[in-house]
Amino acid sequence: MTAEVTATLPDGTRRPLPPGGTVGDLLRAWNPQGASHYLAATWDGRSVDLSFVPARDGTLVPLTFQDRAGRDIVQHSSAHLVAKALVEAIPGALPTAGPPTDEGFYYDFDVRPLTPDDLESVRATMGQDIASNLPFERLEVARDEANRLAAGNRHKLGYIAEIPESETVSFYRTGSFVDLCKGPHVPSTKWLAGLHILGFSAITAGGVREGEPLQRVRGVGFPTKAELEAYLKLRAEAEARDHRTLGQKLELFSFTDDAPGFPFWHPNGMVVVRELERFVTEHFADDGYREIRTPLMFAKSVFETSGHWEHYRENMFLTEADGREFGWKPMNCPGAMLIFRSRARSYRELPLRLAEFAPLHRFEPSGTLHGMTRVREFVQDDAHLFVTEEQIEEELVRLLKWIDRAFTTFRFTWSYELSKRPAQFLGDSAKWDRAEEMLERVLKSSGIEYRASPGEGAFYAPKIDIHVRDSLGRPWQTGTIQLDYQMPARFGLEYQGADGHLHTPVVIHRTILGSWERFFGVLLEHTNGRLPPWLSPVQIRVLPLADRHEAAAAALADRLHRAGLRADQSGSAESLSKRVRETEISRIPYAIVLGDQEISAGTVALRVRGEKGQKSVSEADAQHRMVEAVRRRAFDP
Repeated sequence: MTAEVTATLPDGTRRPLPPGGTVGDLLRAWNPQGASHYLAATWDGRSVDLSFVPARDGTLVPLTFQDRAGRDIVQHSSAHLVAKALVEAIPGALPTAGPPTDEGFYYDFDVRPLTPDDLESVRATMGQDIASNLPFERLEVARDEANRLAAGNRHKLGYIAEIPESETVSFYRTGSFVDLCKGPHVPSTKWLAGLHILGFSAITAGGVREGEPLQRVRGVGFPTKAELEAYLKLRAEAEARDHRTLGQKLELFSFTDDAPGFPFWHPNGMVVVRELERFVTEHFADDGYREIRTPLMFAKSVFETSGHWEHYRENMFLTEADGREFGWKPMNCPGAMLIFRSRARSYRELPLRLAEFAPLHRFEPSGTLHGMTRVREFVQDDAHLFVTEEQIEEELVRLLKWIDRAFTTFRFTWSYELSKRPAQFLGDSAKWDRAEEMLERVLKSSGIEYRASPGEGAFYAPKIDIHVRDSLGRPWQTGTIQLDYQMPARFGLEYQGADGHLHTPVVIHRTILGSWERFFGVLLEHTNGRLPPWLSPVQIRVLPLADRHEAAAAALADRLHRAGLRADQSGSAESLSKRVRETEISRIPYAIVLGDQEISAGTVALRVRGEKGQKSVSEADAQHRMVEAVRRRAFDP
């Protein structure tokens, strides 16, 4: 007789699941009104289909499209439906991989070059499949059956060969189409009413043979057509302020195919980076942080200790030296752990707050790279706080106050997500429970609203993720606060307590703005390139009316420079109206026009970005206004 399975539901109640019953059955019985929004669920932190039948007791949480994991499931299911339609439109096409991305999804195909007519056929088939409400059916099969189902597709056979023998091989069937996939998926194609193909392109990446040509189809999925229409409208507005275009136009940064995913910071861009660093390091100084620098790569053994080798190796750049295998660090935490371990520590040193601005490297798939918002090399406003158990709450509260100050400065709105234990995690459940309870208690006691996301924590710690919304209302994840009991124990970190005994510290991993690269890309689109005066590479441009005014203009630019402002001067060969227009296009916050009248009166004609016309003011008043705006880090000029 099969033992009864009991589920712990989001409200803390426990309910038995009838033999053979699915998690979807239980959620529908628990909340009939909300059940229509549930597209999948998490069982003990692992995302599962609503048709999943658990074999043991566990914690059940529904997923909707509002959840990060839920959005990814919709995107992945959308990619699956595109693959179905394309192989039906072009017999012989071989699907390779189709993951979700920050924007939507892509699916790569081993197929002849695609044409617009091909995509019209794909769109027509997708529409029919959505209207037919086809179910996504999970098939768990033995290895021999998996190879039979994938016969004829060498890409899928290669993926099957890479699956460890201890793992289940699963496929999903949608109508007549069967595809190798871990899942989960939405229950049926009705969830993909807002599926839209954005475009296609040729790529030379992925596949079984490195460098072989593939065709990539990009798209985005929503549960409803209304959500898709709102997205397309927003996308059109966003394209007009694309940070990649702005970065090139304003000479801030660039990219090249010779180093895909690796940004080239230009002089103007480096001005912004240094100002962001200054903003953060002032906070570090106020709150007692100390800066460190650790190596860019470590031996394999370090990442085995940290857990990255087991849980993150596929996202790391690897190399060999002196007959040993090394990895370029994707996070700063191993280096901070080794510095703490470098000598004996006392409780009197805690909290020890170690900050590090060091380049990090992550082997992001080529299809997910997107300007500055998804790169392979980046620098974070990173820090690791080594604390006693009793110091955790005070440090977390201090960090929440810094978040408020930081994002208010940039005029963002933001929200918090409590990301809990994933299916694959380090350490024991009791310490995870303690860490999650602490994070939740601090959020509640601080009066902060948050969304809980089971299964979305890091493999070593639960975390509070910070999501900002830009001026177009788009969400972006920036910073994170992680409460880690696992890594300090794995590195053998200890300090001598007041009781004379050795104790293991707890580590708070924190980055607030996130990476300079991603934050800068988001900020550019948030402001449409009109950066706050304190961040603008050029803050003030002096425009001499004619060539006889150039000497006075140069002297004024020099005085402004000595007052701490980034000032430059235009020539006078071109018309004033053209030079004013160029200043506006360059998004420079202030411009001063200098002619005979201003020079004789000791005044300047001040033009302020966002304001009409110009005002005649004294040089001292103009300088004071600009200096004060920069000093206060005002958002507007």
